[in-house]
Amino acid sequence: MRLSVVFSGLLIAVVAADPVRHPEPDMPSGWRKVDSAEVPDSHVVTLHLSLKQQNLDKLKQVALSVSDPKNAKYGHYLSGAEVNALTAPQAEHIQAVEQWLQKSSIPFSMAAGGSVIEAHLTASAAGELLQTKFHHANNNETKQDVVRAGEYWLPSEVDDAVAAVYGMHGLPLPPRVALDSPNSSAGQPATVTPAVLEETYNVSGVVASGSTKNRQAVAEFQGQTMQPADLAQFFKQYVSSSKADTIYKFEGDKGVGMAGVEASLDVDYIMGVAPGVLTEFWYQKGMDFCGDLANWTSTIISTPQPPLVHSVSYGWQGDLNGIGCSKAHTDDVDTNLAKLASMGITIILASGDSGSGYQRQFLQKPKLWPSWPASSQWVTAVGATRFIDQKVGQLEMASDQFGSGGGFSTMFDAFDQQKDAVAQYLKIAKDLPPTGSYPPGGRATPDVSVLGEGFQVVASGHVSPVGGTSASAPTFAGLVSLLNEARIKAGKPAMGYLNPFLYQNADAFRDVTVGTNAIGRGTGPIKYGFTCAPGWDPATGLGTPNFSKLLSKALASSTSSALFI
Repeated sequence: MRLSVVFSGLLIAVVAADPVRHPEPDMPSGWRKVDSAEVPDSHVVTLHLSLKQQNLDKLKQVALSVSDPKNAKYGHYLSGAEVNALTAPQAEHIQAVEQWLQKSSIPFSMAAGGSVIEAHLTASAAGELLQTKFHHANNNETKQDVVRAGEYWLPSEVDDAVAAVYGMHGLPLPPRVALDSPNSSAGQPATVTPAVLEETYNVSGVVASGSTKNRQAVAEFQGQTMQPADLAQFFKQYVSSSKADTIYKFEGDKGVGMAGVEASLDVDYIMGVAPGVLTEFWYQKGMDFCGDLANWTSTIISTPQPPLVHSVSYGWQGDLNGIGCSKAHTDDVDTNLAKLASMGITIILASGDSGSGYQRQFLQKPKLWPSWPASSQWVTAVGATRFIDQKVGQLEMASDQFGSGGGFSTMFDAFDQQKDAVAQYLKIAKDLPPTGSYPPGGRATPDVSVLGEGFQVVASGHVSPVGGTSASAPTFAGLVSLLNEARIKAGKPAMGYLNPFLYQNADAFRDVTVGTNAIGRGTGPIKYGFTCAPGWDPATGLGTPNFSKLLSKALASSTSSALFI
């Protein structure tokens, strides 16, 4: 486009940049575009525009320094307001987006401390604003249906201002069925309850006070909720010494979801392991996984005094294009996770249930996929084990009812604290997957492991044995909350982003040297994976926790109470 303006009697040509096209990604396997069903003009589209932010390198430096027990700034966490001030978008970027929306009379609001602009508009208005058309897409295998945009266009000045756009091409995670059917070759899993976990991991010495200063949370992303009656029954049957059997607070999307085994598993074990620690339930409706993650993390950042520990049992082991996540989306979510690390917030992620994530590719080299967002540097990824011989009290091995998710990320590099441990594994490991199927210098997962088979869960009034790293993650999260309880009582700040502490204290974990993650989710053995070995490995990480040792080391690492967030 060429415009002409008169300046001091001269005619000057001003060239305005053309709008920027954002093509619609190809439909992932299982999904198809539905042309027969029109999207009504009145259909509401929620548009989230995440603005480019400043000082991100400095933010990450802060996150590392305040999380490293060997650094003088350990525990000097930032507040959410300080994080937002540090990373605030440039004024001209905010102005460009606001003027664009105002020109079309689109109402909007600022969110996430000023880093996100949110608009709710009809499909008709969105189509005109973004020069696009909306359509239905469905998945015959999962029975999911979404409304998705075709290609869309942004004015160049708006495109320059925006880091990521949500609400156009995202897809949900597929519904997940709980792992409650034993692999016959592995034997019937041992029965795991909070009492078994307490005995196995030497959990003692901390009693929760119920203080609002020490809160924990679970996050749910597939429309799953929980039934308070189930939680009460679980406590009556398995944690009878405690009466703290209710959720302290519900946060997130409004509306009624369906009670599910996964949500019950999360609350049963984060609360059962740390009875008395106030627990919140953060709920996302779950139709755009990357968008939900961005919204969830932004909400934590914007919440005054959020829970100190968050457990997440959801992720994707595969090409992220399969759920509509672009690099812009994953980078944006990773920025939010770095913000949370700088604030002293612990994020625990299940490492996945598909082992090495091996996927056969026709006429191509094999490729292994660790789970995301567990592969972010700024979270602690938790793998799964079981008892050898399926007998409580025996040593542990990598889970084999399913594969304990782990491997090396192509998206992120290994962080400094884990590089030596990973190098040692690659030096001594046997039967490594083919060269080129994984990046040996990538962020390696998991970081640690916990039992993950045979967990007794109450759902819809019935007790069922459930397995998965989705059992391991809330269990470890509950242990971290107990560490926080002890530190707060001692006048120390919360544990925060854990990984530097964990790798500096590997001797607080029991090494797991038996097993492999060359196992799929419900498929049995797969062709390629990683075997356990002495020290860190991609099936079980550093091993399983000895809580007594962790507690001692946690109390020895410190700054003054004045620095507590």
